[in-house]
Amino acid sequence: MKKKYFTLIYLIIIMIYSIYNLYNAKIMLLSYSNYYIKELIWFILGFIIIFLSTKINIDIILKNSKYLYILGIIMLICVHFFGININGSTSWIKIGKISIQPSEFMKIPLILSLRTISLKNYSNIKTFIICFILTLIPSILVFLEPDTGAVLIYILIFLAFTFMKKYNKWFYIISIVIIITLASSFLYLYFQKRELFISLFGSSLFYRMDRITNFINKDGYQRNQAISSLKSSKLFGRGTLIYFPESATDFAFTFLVSQIGIVPSIIYLIIYALFILNIKGNKQSDKYIKISLITILTFQLIINVLMNLGLFPIIGITLPFLSYGGSSLLSYMILISLTLKKVSDDTYL
Repeated sequence: MKKKYFTLIYLIIIMIYSIYNLYNAKIMLLSYSNYYIKELIWFILGFIIIFLSTKINIDIILKNSKYLYILGIIMLICVHFFGININGSTSWIKIGKISIQPSEFMKIPLILSLRTISLKNYSNIKTFIICFILTLIPSILVFLEPDTGAVLIYILIFLAFTFMKKYNKWFYIISIVIIITLASSFLYLYFQKRELFISLFGSSLFYRMDRITNFINKDGYQRNQAISSLKSSKLFGRGTLIYFPESATDFAFTFLVSQIGIVPSIIYLIIYALFILNIKGNKQSDKYIKISLITILTFQLIINVLMNLGLFPIIGITLPFLSYGGSSLLSYMILISLTLKKVSDDTYL
């Protein structure tokens, strides 16, 4: 059986887990009551996109990706003028009864645009600078929403392309020194010059940094409630119901464990890992799109699970396909559809 069929089989199994988890989530909050229906609709729409992608010439999309990038930037700008605020972040635009999150879709044209530059016959430094600028623009716009999780995804995509380009060792050494210097300065301002930190970066970032401090101190209501829920979970079946915030999004995995047990949840993680490895094993996929997708899926899987286990600060990284979110789900389904198509190596975007 072809790799792409295994990809779809794993995806269907993951979908079943997700819908079942969101169906049960209504016991946490009444507002979650119709989440499973909405998520199922997004999944169906995603599978339709995957099916339609087999019927179109994907090179047409790749060659015109610069227009998709421009459209993505325009949508991010519109968020600041017409966006709606949810949980302290203005990241959504409402179109009728549907709310979309442009920052989730932006990763698609970003990947395609960085692929364009990587395929062109530029020098390494020129490639790096252009890719950096293309990543910096949406990162700033999304950071101001604020949406730290999306910014981290953009940076990760940029780093994936940087390592695929294979610069010389001195480039990496100098880059690491610069990153360490900037990070040290940033932390010095936060811990020693807090008023200056807030004036430079705003109170929103200061609050997000406090989340990391709470993690170091093993403090925080959300973290402690989630860990209590995990501790009360059984090997199989539903454990003791303990309320914790964001049980349908950031902490969907904790809720899954509390509902079906530890062993079935581990099986879910194994299926998820096999799903990622199957994407990697598709030799016909474009390497730039494939490696970018694998990188961000693996990153989100690891960081989200660690967050849920209380081993990593809560930074707004969700678990794709399990956490509720139509924009996130659909954006990944589109990326999967791109990995299932054979793309010419010389196809410029």
